[in-house]
Amino acid sequence: MTGNDISIKGIYHDVLMDPEKGVIYDSGWRSNTIVRRCRVLIAGFMKNESPSGIQYLAVGQGKSEWDGQWNTTNPPGPALDTVTGLESQAIDSPITIQPSVPVPGEEYLEIAYLDETDQPVFTQATSRLEVKATLKPGYPAPTEFNTYPLREFGLFGSFAGQPFMINCVRHPVIYKDLSATLVREIKLYF
Repeated sequence: MTGNDISIKGIYHDVLMDPEKGVIYDSGWRSNTIVRRCRVLIAGFMKNESPSGIQYLAVGQGKSEWDGQWNTTNPPGPALDTVTGLESQAIDSPITIQPSVPVPGEEYLEIAYLDETDQPVFTQATSRLEVKATLKPGYPAPTEFNTYPLREFGLFGSFAGQPFMINCVRHPVIYKDLSATLVREIKLYF
């Protein structure tokens, strides 16, 4: 037995909004690719090593050649056993876990346990997590034409002080302009 039959899965949902909160784009719920290094983090935790769970979300431009024939479906997926990072991570700082006292205007990840019906649970740990990231206007810093083309993202933990990828999602290009807000929800089921 290789351990690959243990089901760890995830889904994600992107909503891009204009300054008046009108929806520009809604991806619907899509599959989220869990990579092998997530299993290494879990094994390290079980062995009492030094892993840390979700530390940040990184976003990236990916490759423009993923557009074209894949512009209405997902681009080719990563090699699950060997991928360790994004193809093209945004220059901006990644979005980190929300501190106990949030700083207005900063980007943060919110993480909550979910019950069997995917509702937040605040009294106990469960085997489901929801990670919510809000990419506010101006983040990431726009490239040409005052937009930033988003094609990929990943959650990262830490093991022995090194970043460890948990998931890797490559998606059709989303052009996030200077004034838009992108709300990204990720649900992980263990």
